[in-house]
Amino acid sequence: MKTTINFITEIYKHYRRNVEMSERYYRSSLLTIDLPAVARNYQTFGRLHLNKTVIPVVKANAYGLGSVQVARYLMEQGADFFAVATLDEAVELRMHGVSAKILVLGVVPPENVKKAIQHRVAMTVPSKEWLDQAITQIDDDNEKDIWLHIKIDSGMSRLGMTTVEEYKETIALIQETPNLIFEGVFTHFACADEPGDAMHQQQQKFETIVNEADKPEYIHSQNSAGSLRENFSFCNAVRVGIALYGYYPSEYMKEQTSVELYPSVTWETEVVQTKYLDPETAVSYGWTYQASEREKVAVIPIGYADGYLRSMSGAYVEIGGKQCQVIGRVCMDQTIIRVPDDVEIGDKVILMTEDGDDAQSVETLAQQQQTINYEVLCNLSRRLPRLYQYEDHKRINNELLK
Repeated sequence: MKTTINFITEIYKHYRRNVEMSERYYRSSLLTIDLPAVARNYQTFGRLHLNKTVIPVVKANAYGLGSVQVARYLMEQGADFFAVATLDEAVELRMHGVSAKILVLGVVPPENVKKAIQHRVAMTVPSKEWLDQAITQIDDDNEKDIWLHIKIDSGMSRLGMTTVEEYKETIALIQETPNLIFEGVFTHFACADEPGDAMHQQQQKFETIVNEADKPEYIHSQNSAGSLRENFSFCNAVRVGIALYGYYPSEYMKEQTSVELYPSVTWETEVVQTKYLDPETAVSYGWTYQASEREKVAVIPIGYADGYLRSMSGAYVEIGGKQCQVIGRVCMDQTIIRVPDDVEIGDKVILMTEDGDDAQSVETLAQQQQTINYEVLCNLSRRLPRLYQYEDHKRINNELLK
């Protein structure tokens, strides 16, 4: 007994050291995450889909916001089911105290099924072939429940089965294998955030297949766009990803829906050096920019390794209420800005704001990068310290100093 107590004490000391270290950071760049905004978005979908399970999708480090902190906070708001893309992401949540149900939406390699069982993680069944292989990896003396969600390919042409026959055979195999539980069935929409009838066509195919067999506890098809557009009575759960964090899946969806979302991320840094350039002085790698006159520039300690991509050359940041242009090529760790004469070392620089119509909005950054807001958020590096604000509390998480 004494040995057990000592072991637990050591674990606690280690955990406390990790917490203390994680709250340190030694750079002037910071992401601020508004957790109550995330919670408001979660609650919004709860009201849109009454009596259904809202499944927050926290894959890709919660779209760059930090999966552990987001999941922990949402658990306090009543969330009891999360979705991730990989088993590694699920194990990370378990190791940091997330006890809610977790579904891996991607394929767990059959040889790693025992790890999913160990951490009480639900798995996706993309095909009967996968299930055949997975069953061979389960220990004969296993007594733990193994939760499975069958994936139907209703038109994405990605993961999932396409025929009623395979669906029925897979269910039969689950039901005849000890400790396997047919817990859910789901699909994924390819065009829910675009005009047209593709989403309804996929939903109809999904319902046609699922109606051919006994129904499981969870039936889910809608992603963020689908959840904003429709409330399918056939389903009893929805998966919310990008919209959970306050961002519309597309400009079309923003225009079509009356649902208000609350953006949750800001990104700030500071000027670390200023200097004046003489006319014709070249800037950064490749000398792609030359000063046309004497001008002042500032260096900020942010680069593409942080998620501020090379394509941001020519974009604008905000310093002291003024829009200042990025000049030359964005470097791995630093970026050069053309600034007014009154800008000094230590001045705050805004790279990303919560205002959807701002020059530093996630959507504006996506346009500059010729991509979508999903990718802008997912590119936010884990080396950026994150400040979590909720109620009267603030907490810094720095993954480099765990």
